[in-house]
Amino acid sequence: MIRSVAPGDLWSLRRKPRNQVVLYTDGLLAQAHRPAWCALHCMLQGNGRDRTTLIMQERGTSAVVQSLGRSGRPEQDVVYLGTSGTRATRLPSDYDIWFRLLEQLCVHAGHAYVQRLYAAAPCQHTEVREIFRQLGFQAYTHTTILQLSGPDWDQRTTLAPMRMQARRDHWAVHKLYGVVTPHLVQHAEVRNARHWSLSLSPHFGRQRQVAWVLGPDDNLTAYLRLTRGVSGHVFSLMVRPDMRDQVVDVLRFGLAQLSDARPVYLVLREYQADLIEPCSALGFQPIGEQALLVKSMVVAVRRPLLVPTFEPGLEPRVIAPRISAAREDT
Repeated sequence: MIRSVAPGDLWSLRRKPRNQVVLYTDGLLAQAHRPAWCALHCMLQGNGRDRTTLIMQERGTSAVVQSLGRSGRPEQDVVYLGTSGTRATRLPSDYDIWFRLLEQLCVHAGHAYVQRLYAAAPCQHTEVREIFRQLGFQAYTHTTILQLSGPDWDQRTTLAPMRMQARRDHWAVHKLYGVVTPHLVQHAEVRNARHWSLSLSPHFGRQRQVAWVLGPDDNLTAYLRLTRGVSGHVFSLMVRPDMRDQVVDVLRFGLAQLSDARPVYLVLREYQADLIEPCSALGFQPIGEQALLVKSMVVAVRRPLLVPTFEPGLEPRVIAPRISAAREDT
């Protein structure tokens, strides 16, 4: 039986699961996901667009799936799959249980008016990717996660003259995104200029974001965003194709803004693969790859506007009184 989280599930979620998969977003790299804490929020506020937790229990086996909403957008990220309890030979496998949970999660997302579901599936988990494929998720790009784990072999000290992102830069950043991002990815992410705005007053317990831009207001050449959390710092960047020789200076500027020893990550997409080599010279080393998946929960419907005007038989028939000439003999 698949149901919402209950108070009795919180203790089991605090224990180490028998099998689990964390689908890392930038926010989860900066701040580790806590299934019990997320389940507590769902129990108090209910499953909805902000977050969802579904539990399945069957003969000593307990499984959970969790998703988190994206602030201000009708979207959710699937972030966690886990199984606890004993493994019996006659019971379905973990992947069969996760399939049923994710199928029900899609139903819940539809009732919560979620238009798109996203998942960053680890490339090494082929069974998990197959589950998402059978549920209608489609891959639109791949990402490489790099971690700063070595010295700066480049040994230069130049920093890019970047400035803090301002409100007036939202459209310019969005225009830069359109230049460097393939159309297939843009169609899957459905971003607009408001996506690049940063929260001025982050909530307690959430990661914080800050961003810098390089270039004139109407023609930016680089964009660097930093997500901070208790588990580390996560960089994501965009650089115009003709200005990629400045990638090292842009990243060095971002590293100069850090003041602690927490882990530092960099997320690059497959169409930014030529940036891996200069980033490696700066000390970043690949630690994992992900397939970014999306499932659209809505279908576009086209309604004809002009055709009904020309179709016969659609206009109401009005019977007009017959007018005849008066007879002369009356």
